[in-house]
Amino acid sequence: MILGVVNATIKKTLTAEQIDEVDCYDDLYDQVKTKLIERTVAKNGDGIISVHFVPQIVNVAIGPKYVLLHGYGTAISLPNK
Repeated sequence: MILGVVNATIKKTLTAEQIDEVDCYDDLYDQVKTKLIERTVAKNGDGIISVHFVPQIVNVAIGPKYVLLHGYGTAISLPNK
């Protein structure tokens, strides 16, 4: 049974040195996955299907840059519990 869409977004401020350090972005995926799981459990779901991640670098005219990572998927419940 489909319970609905779950989503989560994480924002991280980037310093000039961090912009090219793509290894530091792996932690953002783990944070988004954790939030997706928490929101699925809150809906009494058993899992998430069709999970997608949308990374984005946000430039602010005078201020710092941000990396946004948005994740979403479909929370489901298995019929044979």
